[in-house]
Amino acid sequence: MVEHSSQEGPGAAPGETPATADHMTADQLSADQDADQRAEADRLRAAAQAGKPGAYRAYAELLTDRDRLDEALPWWARAADAGDADASRTLAICHKDRGEFAEAERWYRTAADRDGGCAFGLARLLQEAGDTAGAETWYAHGAALGSVECKTNGAVLLAARGEWDTALERLAEASAEGDEVATRTRRAIQDMLRDLAGWREALARAQAEGDPEEAYEALRDLLDPDRKAMFERYPRMVAEAEALYAGAAAVGSAKALVDQALFIARDDSRWDEARALVVRAHELGYDGAAYVLGVWAEENGELHTAEEWYRKADEADGGHLWACFNLGVLCLRQRRLDEAERWLRATGVDEENGDPFDESEGRIVKALEDIAAIRADPERMPPAEWAERLPELRTRAEEGGPDAWCAYADALMRLYRLPEAAEWYRKAGTPRALLGLGRMLHERGGAKGLRMVPYYEPAAAEGDAGAAYDIGRVHDEAGDRRTAQIWFRRAADLGHGRAAWWLGRTSEERGGDPQHAERWYVRAARSGLVPPAFLAGRSMVRRGACAEAEPLLRAACEGDHQEAPYWLAQALRGLGRTEEAERWLRVAAAAYPETLRQYGDMSRLAIPDPR
Repeated sequence: MVEHSSQEGPGAAPGETPATADHMTADQLSADQDADQRAEADRLRAAAQAGKPGAYRAYAELLTDRDRLDEALPWWARAADAGDADASRTLAICHKDRGEFAEAERWYRTAADRDGGCAFGLARLLQEAGDTAGAETWYAHGAALGSVECKTNGAVLLAARGEWDTALERLAEASAEGDEVATRTRRAIQDMLRDLAGWREALARAQAEGDPEEAYEALRDLLDPDRKAMFERYPRMVAEAEALYAGAAAVGSAKALVDQALFIARDDSRWDEARALVVRAHELGYDGAAYVLGVWAEENGELHTAEEWYRKADEADGGHLWACFNLGVLCLRQRRLDEAERWLRATGVDEENGDPFDESEGRIVKALEDIAAIRADPERMPPAEWAERLPELRTRAEEGGPDAWCAYADALMRLYRLPEAAEWYRKAGTPRALLGLGRMLHERGGAKGLRMVPYYEPAAAEGDAGAAYDIGRVHDEAGDRRTAQIWFRRAADLGHGRAAWWLGRTSEERGGDPQHAERWYVRAARSGLVPPAFLAGRSMVRRGACAEAEPLLRAACEGDHQEAPYWLAQALRGLGRTEEAERWLRVAAAAYPETLRQYGDMSRLAIPDPR
């Protein structure tokens, strides 16, 4: 469900009648409309300052509709303090979109005890923060106040932990009240429970017959990719799937052990248990287990171990296509190009005979093309100067301590000797070394996911902006935007430009808050990044701050940003420097066809034609 504000802005300021407009220029019309809007704003501001009933809210709505949220927030606050629950909710949403979660919670709580919308927003906020108990409490309170959204979401939380009957009963009530989300959710849960009953019955038949293969086949649909969302939304179904596969494994299915492990591995605290099950499946003779262990080792940055398991998978299977592919990619990342090519060609796919419409074959062909490109480009091969320095650095490492070990690891990393570099980074164990290890494994070694976060945390705790940014990026890739926003904010406060850029883009695109976005773009531009300099400058021109915009847009032009000349021209025109403006408009006009070509035809809707 998507939270939204129920704001209704005031009607547009009256313009000229069509008959009058026929005799006026566009500039005259614009000037008259601006005058009307200013008059309306002055009237509402005066009423708000006088404390007239409803005026706080009306003036806040006008400012919000005109993207002047900074000025609107104090008036929303006055309306909320006067008892306007929707104003409290609006304030909470604005602060939440800005990543100011404590302030958002404060405003929700000012009215959550008496307003279903605020109770709903507070419950969602707590749920996103991992406070499921708090979320359930406020969904229940909001439902008691009449919020059907709270009733639906509260029911979903009950279903998530397996209280199916109660959840279905409450969803039926919400559906009867007209909530389409409740209707669809109830139907989905009923279908899911029907499927679960079917899997249980099929497994029971296979167990009665003592047939391991039939037991495994009975559960094949559980791993259908289309069911991924079901397991994410209803964690109880993860436990149900685990139990079913445990039942199939008890009949003697080694394959079922692997799939049971896949569900167990969703819980980081049970990682060792999951891996032990897959090792057992391998010992029982299931060839696919070795491949799974290779993938897990690679994702965790255990490069030696990954290679060993992939080789076992290939040997056991008499030619495992994806084990060969992954081995080829592992060798490619380490610049063991001859080995990489041998493994990739062992798949049976080549550049000449590959099916261009087969995604799997396309990945193999692309990897072969990468090998050729690296061979042709000396800059992408291990640098000779670091190879020459390596013996000296090795001697220092053997005689020295953590700093020398980390320096030696850095050199090995530059030479693409990744497994050796990992050993020395781990031996050093300092925040800097762990940061280097995490980045190497993530960017060069194929590791991924939240398991990389502990490598970055010690450096982030010491104030390393890049480490904080890396943590934000990992959470963003995992789909946890709240945690990502918290870490990007820390990184930006430490001076990280790309983190500030992310915050600005998120504020503008997700929150519709151009003023807040502009501040982040300015901070990002200070780090030398061209795109946010352009975005900040364009924002300033749009609100009439042409003098502030000019240096930013000049920096963007110097950085060859294609849209910047047009907006620089608009800034100069706003400053009354029309000759300069014309020169930049001509630059923009000359580049316009190429800009459209690069951005695509749809860009015509967003990029003004300077011609």
